[in-house]
Amino acid sequence: MAKKLTIAFLVLAITLSTSVAMACTSVVLPPGSTVEGFSSVTHSADSGSTPYEFFKVPAKNWQRGSMVDVLYIPQTTSGNQLHVVAGQPTGNKIPQVPHTYGYLTSSIFGYMNEQQVAIGETTIGGRRELSNTNGYFDITNLSMLALERGATAREAILVMGSLAEKYGYSDGGEELSVADPYEAWVFEIIGPGPLWQVGDDEPGAFWVAQRVPDGHVAASANHPVIDQINFNDPENFLFAPGIKEYAIAQGWWKADSKEPFSWRENFLAYASIETCGRRIWRVMTLCNPDLVGKIDEKDLPFSVPVKEKLTLADIMAIHADHYEGTEFDLTDGITAGPWSNPRRYRPSGFSYLGKSYGWQRGISQVQTEYVTITQSRRWLPDEVGGVVWYGPSNGDLTCYVPFYAGVNYVTEAMNSKAGSHQEFTRESFRWAVSTVNTFADLMYNSISKDIKVMIEKYTGRFMKEQPIIDLLAVELFKSSPKAAREYLTDYCNNNVISARDAWWALLDELFRKYDMTNVYVAETQKRVPGVWNEDFVRTMVKADPPGQPGEITNN
Repeated sequence: MAKKLTIAFLVLAITLSTSVAMACTSVVLPPGSTVEGFSSVTHSADSGSTPYEFFKVPAKNWQRGSMVDVLYIPQTTSGNQLHVVAGQPTGNKIPQVPHTYGYLTSSIFGYMNEQQVAIGETTIGGRRELSNTNGYFDITNLSMLALERGATAREAILVMGSLAEKYGYSDGGEELSVADPYEAWVFEIIGPGPLWQVGDDEPGAFWVAQRVPDGHVAASANHPVIDQINFNDPENFLFAPGIKEYAIAQGWWKADSKEPFSWRENFLAYASIETCGRRIWRVMTLCNPDLVGKIDEKDLPFSVPVKEKLTLADIMAIHADHYEGTEFDLTDGITAGPWSNPRRYRPSGFSYLGKSYGWQRGISQVQTEYVTITQSRRWLPDEVGGVVWYGPSNGDLTCYVPFYAGVNYVTEAMNSKAGSHQEFTRESFRWAVSTVNTFADLMYNSISKDIKVMIEKYTGRFMKEQPIIDLLAVELFKSSPKAAREYLTDYCNNNVISARDAWWALLDELFRKYDMTNVYVAETQKRVPGVWNEDFVRTMVKADPPGQPGEITNN
């Protein structure tokens, strides 16, 4: 029988809530929704204070009786890299499995294993009275264990669910997008409440996973999306036991209710439309423009059909979006300034004279640490078919580099020599892209065009080269898997170094070209003033007209 929460424990749960206010966006596409037929999940790590290291964890065989140390892996580290402040054993251990798959991972989330199982993440929030401090796992641990042990998306979900049920989940409400070459799923999880302890008969977490229909797109953006559960449809739903019974025991839902049982209404927490729900709306309407005006932002569908199948470039464009061309266009209006800058810096809201104000929150966010976009391709060997495209800094002006699942290791420019928010280094790929991204704010409408030329030159080239690299790697695997892995490793790491060096050179060029907001025109070898957004100028003049000719004015 589910334990009834008392008022005292409710207060305790609110006090001890471990949910971290992340601000990520994740897009989920099954293979029938893309032009090439790959499945994809994405993740924009938008907290502004997370580690951004990127690694390859090798596959490994384990002796019978081996145990796993459950590590402390927080999502935010005040900008430190994980090894500085975390990643230490908690004292909790679980039995190891005989074999763990190799996988690509950041410091805080696993992204893809050598079976082409891929994961993306976003924090969604949940009932604070379901918080628990006794469970072993955060969502970070679970994502990595899922990739170590799961050969398919379903298997990865069941790994996470079973571990969380047995050993407990102590994180806040979270979503993981999970895909393999054949299926794509949304997985949502919340704790069991503060009374639960390891060894209890009741599950140590409540969770639900729903399969995204082929030809559809789903998205999560700090907002729960799984609504009604079909408990009799194992092909499309996976879930923890006792969900409905617990909701009834807590008085959240009545068995004789005429309203259908809703997972998100009873266990999770809705976020604001402006900061969260609208991003989901935007993903869906970008993938199917016919749905503009037909989607209720207050009651979002789980998924929608795509109008036309998406390319990899289309997915990248989603993560570069600022609501361009809509009534919420962040490149327009007085807050975009004279250079049509769509970026809105934290804090995203403020109070003035007793009223609250804030800015629309776009998919592309200025505090983004990195964006990952995965490809799981069933027509290729797993080591070649699985790819993680990694783009540091803001999604609007990032440079994506590909990492095949079969690489042996990731260059030090993305981990041990990546620096941190406290350590600037020119050896870092992330710092190169982020520094150029930051400089773009000087004159966004002009500088962003120069950066996009470089993005096409590098990310565009990597995408065009992909079929050739695939073919060469497949042929190598036939004769020498070792040589094939070395080839992929060299190719991916060399891409990072070449892009890093090009971005530092680009920064120097931007310094010269946009000195003091003047623009050096190579054709005429003259410096001319930067071009302001005329609508902004008109608005400013109307609001605060300058003095008459000859007058001294501070405008």
